[in-house]
Amino acid sequence: MCQEAESLQELNTRVMVISFGTFPSAQAWLKETCSSFPFLLDPDRTVYQIYGMERSLWRSWGLKTIWAYMRLLSAGRKWRGIQGDSAQLGGDYIVDANGIIRLAYISHDPTDRPSVEALLTSLREIAR
Repeated sequence: MCQEAESLQELNTRVMVISFGTFPSAQAWLKETCSSFPFLLDPDRTVYQIYGMERSLWRSWGLKTIWAYMRLLSAGRKWRGIQGDSAQLGGDYIVDANGIIRLAYISHDPTDRPSVEALLTSLREIAR
């Protein structure tokens, strides 16, 4: 998403990252990704529960996820260990200016996320 900052600005869009992690893990993630987006911590996972995101140890640590981590490590990414609840799954949401959820994508596993292009396409459709 960082590479699409200009497109996001043209679409009058603000991105917010929400994590249940700790402050030090959030700082490490922000440094690693060079993200300039607002980052909110939700240690009690209130937002996760409200938005229906699930917990699943089996889906979080399936072969697909392990393979994705192996690819990242072989590409030079640093392993920071397990941070918090490794069974918590995430999601991607688009909420319009009126608070209406326009896109809800609940991840089936940690590797299951919509592409940036798919999110931008949804934003363009909303902006029409």
